[in-house]
Amino acid sequence: MTWVPIFEIASKQFEEDLSTLKKIFGGFEKQVHFKDGYKFSAEAQYAMGWWFYTVYVKIGFIKKLVAHHHMLNPRAKDERAILKLIQDQLKLQKSTARVKFHGKKPIFTRYWSWLMS
Repeated sequence: MTWVPIFEIASKQFEEDLSTLKKIFGGFEKQVHFKDGYKFSAEAQYAMGWWFYTVYVKIGFIKKLVAHHHMLNPRAKDERAILKLIQDQLKLQKSTARVKFHGKKPIFTRYWSWLMS
């Protein structure tokens, strides 16, 4: 199976947030009985006080995860439900990290457009 980028992370507290995300994704793997379903980008980039990195998943893993959460909550129909779960878990840990889908509008679009004008 190939790796697919799914989430982009922006974090001010790299070590703490990475540890939290590993626990979250490790829990997801246990829920759906899938081994090595995710990985983080090999290198994180640092800019303007934030660390930026990507979460990669195997297609089978994300499909199983969505199906599992759909059984628990019929309104959870796609990856957006997983994104919401991750964001909620980060908030519970009082993290300032931001998570978005890979390839969508950048997290700090408004800031960058202000900075460049």
